[in-house]
Amino acid sequence: MKNVSIYHACAVLLFGILLIVALYYGRLFFIPLFFAILLSMLMTPVSNWLERKGIGRVWATLICILLIILFIAAVLLAISLQAASFSQDLPQIQKKLQETLSNVQQWIQQQFGVAPEEQLKFMQEQISKLSQSVNTYVKTFLSGALGLITSFVLVILYMFFLMWRREKYQEFLLRLFSSENSMETKKTIEEITQVSSQYLIGRVISMLFLWVCYSIGFSIIGLDNALLLSVIAVLPTIVPYIGAFVGGLFPILMSFVSGSTGMIIPVVAILAAAQTIDNNIIEPLVMGAKMDLSPIFTVVAIVLGQMLWGVAGMVLFVPMFAVIRIICQHVSPLKPYGFLLEDELGEPGWVKKLKQKFTSN
Repeated sequence: MKNVSIYHACAVLLFGILLIVALYYGRLFFIPLFFAILLSMLMTPVSNWLERKGIGRVWATLICILLIILFIAAVLLAISLQAASFSQDLPQIQKKLQETLSNVQQWIQQQFGVAPEEQLKFMQEQISKLSQSVNTYVKTFLSGALGLITSFVLVILYMFFLMWRREKYQEFLLRLFSSENSMETKKTIEEITQVSSQYLIGRVISMLFLWVCYSIGFSIIGLDNALLLSVIAVLPTIVPYIGAFVGGLFPILMSFVSGSTGMIIPVVAILAAAQTIDNNIIEPLVMGAKMDLSPIFTVVAIVLGQMLWGVAGMVLFVPMFAVIRIICQHVSPLKPYGFLLEDELGEPGWVKKLKQKFTSN
């Protein structure tokens, strides 16, 4: 029995190592493919609805892809319009930065006895060192931008073929297993599709809610460029937990630079209040127990995703872990791993009662 247990543990460990190696070195292939799979699952109900209205599969697929492109274009347009307005305030922001820098220099001189001239000399040396690698950074940025465009084109192509012949891929999965397990396989595929689409829909609704709250709150307290700051603060929240802290740093910094120091507390209060409502009310309603992923493994997914795939991994690995949980719970030898991954808290009671009330009506 011990030999079998050790063999099993070694096999699982070896499989995990090989999987991580494959995901890391194959990230240029896997990232666009996984994004395409998620978006295809999200837009499949829309395509089915269009087809029921008499639109052919090809045209329904193209309309779904067009909707994705228009959504991304609308976000980019909103950012660019607000950025143009933000550029008009740059002289004022620059003046505030100079005043802040002067105050910091005086504080350093009082605390450590370092003269402003010496501080300035040190900063110039650091800037000189940084400027030596500017060409490298520019090349990296350009190659990254080109890679992003290429990846987006691949996502669109993958998405088209996945949605166009989606029954074929479902039939392929069914043929992998015996006919006795066909009903269980169909159930697993349906759960995976629901989790993936629900995750993206939930994240979009959550981000829209935060954007509205931030925009209204920042406008009320008189923070300049409230809409742009709201968009910048919301975009990182596509990554659970960590994104909220990263997104909140820029509005706090801009409230200090462009406004008075007394505006920092209201900005922090708005960010905290919106996040509290979103985490405890909005996300449980729009996602419910669909993800059913343990909080600790949500964090593990984010960290592992960042290590292997960067920002894309932080977005993709959370629904990927949820899919792994579903597969484990439907395969008998893997059920202990599914139990380990599932959420210990479950769906809040008030959410269940609310859903029961609406379904009964």
